[in-house]
Amino acid sequence: MRGCRGAGNHLFQWLCVALFWLGRIACAATEQGDSGMIEKPYEERAKTGDRFRDAGNAAEARMAFYLHRAFRDDPDFLVLNDLRLVDPEQPEHNGAPGVAQIDHLVLHRWGMFIIESKSVSDSVTVRGDASTGDEWTRLHQGRYTGIPSPIRQAEFQGRFLRSFLQRHRQELLGKVPLALRPLAFLINKTDQRGFMNLPMQIIVAISDNGKIDRKNGWEPPSEPFRTYVCKADQVDAKIREEYEKHRAASGLLSRPDGGYGIWWMEADECKAVTDFLKEQHTNEGRRGVSAQKPAATRAPAAERPKRAGVGKDGVCRECKGEKLTAHWGKGYYWKCQDCGASTTMPTVCSSCGAKGDRGKGVRIRKDGERYERVCEGCGCEELVWSG
Repeated sequence: MRGCRGAGNHLFQWLCVALFWLGRIACAATEQGDSGMIEKPYEERAKTGDRFRDAGNAAEARMAFYLHRAFRDDPDFLVLNDLRLVDPEQPEHNGAPGVAQIDHLVLHRWGMFIIESKSVSDSVTVRGDASTGDEWTRLHQGRYTGIPSPIRQAEFQGRFLRSFLQRHRQELLGKVPLALRPLAFLINKTDQRGFMNLPMQIIVAISDNGKIDRKNGWEPPSEPFRTYVCKADQVDAKIREEYEKHRAASGLLSRPDGGYGIWWMEADECKAVTDFLKEQHTNEGRRGVSAQKPAATRAPAAERPKRAGVGKDGVCRECKGEKLTAHWGKGYYWKCQDCGASTTMPTVCSSCGAKGDRGKGVRIRKDGERYERVCEGCGCEELVWSG
């Protein structure tokens, strides 16, 4: 864990590891079920006439093909292609909502892989920058051109994604087992599990016909976890290699290997995180693409689920007022304009009475200015709040 490595306190580190092992015993890790593995397929894009953009799209499509071939029937991995997240809580320098565009995201029970696809028809050269950075140059038609480091790009995406998930940790992850909560409070000041120590690894995928020139023996970062720069057709092997390190280190009788195996989530939590990210994907603000979600993800108008009344259970928990505004960040909640109190949006289906649990069964879904409660059991969709 980050706190364990940074503190340099051996006793503190031992307690963190002990907490992990006791948690593993209490939670009794289960194997992941046979849910869908390619959770967000890649959608082919039309030609733009811009050769570099078209080449980039082709590289992403090829990488999505390899991921589909490798993981479509493997329940240990969940794949999201072309994931675009917009977050007003992480604004850009000009105040606009922050944006992270992730080419490919592969989730598993012990972490995630961010895959950055790069179109290279000739060769790409990577060299160190005399510190801890890396400089990239691409050769195309006899001309060398500097390009931004895809490793740094992916690192930004990882920080963005980690912060985004951390604010929703209460919806997506459970708490530390009851018997361990005093120890959790002592170490982490909370018994709520989170994403701050989630292993997020980077793989830069170069086009199959491109050449990778590593100057002066340059090697990608290896701490806290290994980063890879490789051909696109080698990515799935790298993922499996790293996954096995995490899995092996997580065994009850195994010795943790650095940060490997210390953080984990249950299979249903991994699926809940995947579903949450898929729902948060948006084309809003993307050049040349409509902000509306693809029609394939929505039911035809004649088959749309039934809807209940508008915000009929929207009441402030403190003053019982009904002047509310909707917000999201640490979960979905209303803020009362009269007394200022926050009230969690209830996840109880008014049609069948089912109760939601950490984004499963009944959950809140945000679609622009609309907040809807969706019941997976009876198919009811209720408009909770609309701006």
